[in-house]
Amino acid sequence: MYNIIAPSFFQKKNCVLPGIGSLSIITHPAETDFSNTRIKSPRQEILFTPAGSNAPVFNEFSAISEMMKRHLDEENRVEVLGIGTFTQDPSGQVSFHSIRIDDVFTEPVTAERVIHKDAPHAILVGDKETTNVQMTEYFTEEPTAPDRWWLWAVTLAAAGIIVITLYIAQNGLNALASLF
Repeated sequence: MYNIIAPSFFQKKNCVLPGIGSLSIITHPAETDFSNTRIKSPRQEILFTPAGSNAPVFNEFSAISEMMKRHLDEENRVEVLGIGTFTQDPSGQVSFHSIRIDDVFTEPVTAERVIHKDAPHAILVGDKETTNVQMTEYFTEEPTAPDRWWLWAVTLAAAGIIVITLYIAQNGLNALASLF
């Protein structure tokens, strides 16, 4: 008899049961699991809010709600197939225990990252974000030859000093002064 509630509830995502409370579906978003290269499917949870002291509501479930309240008063338990079980404690407080949706219907999906060799994409190098094109250019640059002009200058200075030293050794210091 209570099987009328489930199809309407899952279609509208909300169901008000006058005098008992309201049911609503909360959808938790999909989650990525990078370590296992998977995307976990979204999860849905049924949330029950007990009826407050508001004015009575009349809707398509008013008659079923009255029957559920009587059944709760008599047996303290009502099961709604496909949704869960309503229970009532001795003080008259109604609580709800939802069923868990089987994971077979919401299995994770394998999601492997595909990177094409020639397509530019962002990569993280240390704490700096760059692209694969920039890093390829960086590593394929030919190293420039260091400037060695100073080596020639030192060689010519050493040769000049050697020539002057040999001249002084052969002719003396006075011969050097006569040149200038």
